Amino acid sequence: MKNTIIAFSVLASFTAAAQQCNHGGHNHSHSHGNGQASVIGAPVPGLTAQQQALFAAGKAAYEKDFTVAEGLGPLFNRTSCAACHGTPVTGGQDPEITANNVTHFMIENQGNWFLALEFGGPVQQLRSIATEPGGASCTMQPDVVAPLPGLRTSSRHTPPVFGFGLLDAVPDAEILEYQGRKPWKDPSVIGFANAGIELEALVRLQAFSFDITRKQPAGIGRVGRFGWKAQTATLWQFTTEPFNIELGVSTPFFPRENTPNGGPVPAGCGLASAQPNDTGSANSLKLFHFQALLGAPPSKPLTPRARYGAVIFQAVGCADCHRAKLKTGDYHMANPDGSVQRVDALSDKEIFPYSDLLVHDMGPGLEDGRVMGRASGRFWRTTPLWGNRFKNRYLHDGRATTIDQAIDLHGGESARSTQLYEQLSPQQEAALLEFIEGL
Repeated sequence: MKNTIIAFSVLASFTAAAQQCNHGGHNHSHSHGNGQASVIGAPVPGLTAQQQALFAAGKAAYEKDFTVAEGLGPLFNRTSCAACHGTPVTGGQDPEITANNVTHFMIENQGNWFLALEFGGPVQQLRSIATEPGGASCTMQPDVVAPLPGLRTSSRHTPPVFGFGLLDAVPDAEILEYQGRKPWKDPSVIGFANAGIELEALVRLQAFSFDITRKQPAGIGRVGRFGWKAQTATLWQFTTEPFNIELGVSTPFFPRENTPNGGPVPAGCGLASAQPNDTGSANSLKLFHFQALLGAPPSKPLTPRARYGAVIFQAVGCADCHRAKLKTGDYHMANPDGSVQRVDALSDKEIFPYSDLLVHDMGPGLEDGRVMGRASGRFWRTTPLWGNRFKNRYLHDGRATTIDQAIDLHGGESARSTQLYEQLSPQQEAALLEFIEGL
């Protein structure tokens, strides 16, 4: 029972700070200097006319059903990005609740982890072009994850991609500054940055260059920020890798055709003539532009009770991981003609995702046995809370249908906050949930 009231003096100690910074800097005033869209699904405010055109073309590609002739398959999960990122608008979460959850799998052997590419990994594809127009006489069957020694599987829920360009624009130093024990966090809360390779810098080997984007040498490590374990460093990789894995469209960066055992494509399967399918990364760029220029979701104006909930959010330690404010840096992106432009609408902005983008130990209850980079089974990236008001599933596998359930399942580094949450009075709990659900 949540019937032990946190002492008023404890909460009062946070009131002045909360009033001064408007719960971590965000005052819900709906000013758009922070990348927050006026309506859900709108682009980042302040785009140029040319950037707005790139966003519109990207949205059309995101909603497009790709065909076998365009590279779909031979194994795939859906024919469009919006089929899994579509609630309540294009770019949102899975419209079919958990029906579209993706099964990740890998194999552990004597402490070493493998992506199981030879068995069709790293994710299970549930559909084949054998039933698609243009699939010819293909008889290839969808993936079946066979029981193998050391096999580890993990079900992953499709996240919304609102404000992802803003997260891509956050400098590594901004994230690294928050990792480890800090005086403003409870001692039990640590967190570390996962890492990935700066994939954009490798694009210079192709038709255009992203080198100016980070001003870093090719192949240098970069802090991860996308994916449930922050295993993906850049939005470009978050675009091109799922394009290949989920739709089966091969790209210059992920050229492999997905087959059940990682072997050659059987004779009789109709495949796109272009190899890789996405010649010149034309469609990859469109999908990237949509995700990069999609605005942060608008939040609800704070009621008096939600303002009180913001104070409680600080008091029980939610903000130790769900960091309210981040600052973006100087952000550039590639144009279809190969040139590179600075995006002022994404650069040098204070944003409010309510995440430190670090990976934390969430306890044995959320253990999935899947290792990604430095993040083992119990470790998960702090999920950004912006856009909560548009979600109906929570946690990596969508098992929680309410914020209350999601909080109750927090363990590990967040155990103390969960315990304090359990001690809230009904009125305090209602205030906290109203605040979180309004983000």
